[in-house]
Amino acid sequence: MARVAPVRSLFSQLLEKNTLLTAVLSCQCISNVPSAILLSQFTTRYPALLIGVNIGGAGTLIASLASLITFREYTSHCRGETKRYLLRFSAFNFGFLLILTLFSLFVLKI
Repeated sequence: MARVAPVRSLFSQLLEKNTLLTAVLSCQCISNVPSAILLSQFTTRYPALLIGVNIGGAGTLIASLASLITFREYTSHCRGETKRYLLRFSAFNFGFLLILTLFSLFVLKI
């Protein structure tokens, strides 16, 4: 993907504006480890990228491989409780995501 000019341009521009926020948001679409690998090619702001992909592991179910593994194990042992798990998981994870992102942006000023 890094070789495609429009993709390179888009990520470079987004990371230039706000590396932390771009990293956090990208993790919501693809897992945090692939996000770190992909985005590291477009920035030299590694502290913000590192914090962003770590925070980005919270949020959606696909934001972290660990969340997917936990979901699979839970649903295999607690049949019929998938909806309940997803509601609680989402509430906690998006809460943490919001708190950690705002803390990093406004308190740490990353």
